[in-house]
Amino acid sequence: MIAAELDTEAVAPASSSAGGEALRYLIASVLALGLDAGLLWLGTHELMMPPWLAGAFAYAAGLVLVYTLSVRWVFAHRVIRDARGEFVVFAVLGLIGLLLNSATLYVATGLGLALPLSKGLSAAIGFVTNFVSRKFLLFSTHAK
Repeated sequence: MIAAELDTEAVAPASSSAGGEALRYLIASVLALGLDAGLLWLGTHELMMPPWLAGAFAYAAGLVLVYTLSVRWVFAHRVIRDARGEFVVFAVLGLIGLLLNSATLYVATGLGLALPLSKGLSAAIGFVTNFVSRKFLLFSTHAK
């Protein structure tokens, strides 16, 4: 299934406050991180991929999940009504997170930091970057 085929009809969130959206985005991100981390483990331990490459594939799967949750549950307002266009912008913003994710994994594991700690660091950086950029560019009433 490609992103354009996803049912992205928003479900009305309980709260459209920034705090409520941040909490829902945190939950969505934790779910996506679980998928991401599981696929990272699978890629590095079962498929013997380098961490940066497995991380890229895992991050992409998490991207699709967090997009779906973002438009269906997390955010109350949407700037772009076309799901394809919205997903493209969402994904481009996510590419910044992907680059930070891969660079963090590469540098941290190269310095000898354990993979789970490296992933935790990259996840924290990615969460802040992605929430702020997506909230203000895609899902804010002020972005129009």
